[in-house]
Amino acid sequence: MGAMSFSYPVAVKFSEIDLAGVVFNSHYLTWCEDAKMAFLDDVGFGPYWFAEHGRLALVRHAEIDWTASLRPLDHADIRVVVERIGTSSFTLRHEIWRRGESALLTATCVITYVWFDTAAGAKAPLDSHFREALEASRVA
Repeated sequence: MGAMSFSYPVAVKFSEIDLAGVVFNSHYLTWCEDAKMAFLDDVGFGPYWFAEHGRLALVRHAEIDWTASLRPLDHADIRVVVERIGTSSFTLRHEIWRRGESALLTATCVITYVWFDTAAGAKAPLDSHFREALEASRVA
């Protein structure tokens, strides 16, 4: 069983560049959050669903491995893949690929999210429909 890849475009802005002339580290997490929300919307669980159902997907753990730099005006694609589905959490792998004649992997961000019930103020088991949507996105 292969993984279906969801892709989210990013255009590097000058305001995201640090003194070394490359993207400041924290912007990668911001991009991954945007890509996560677009991915979840694509599988039927956009931000309005979360608000209406009193749920959040909170970051529990994040790891980033950088393999190349992005510079101003570069264009990249964040490929989002479901890596793991747990009882009350799920893990997404975000691969950030620089576009061009030969695509280049610039970073991989693996982020675990915990399903949070806002009314109870605590983590909760994943919604069964949400779980099904994540599982369906893993099928090629």
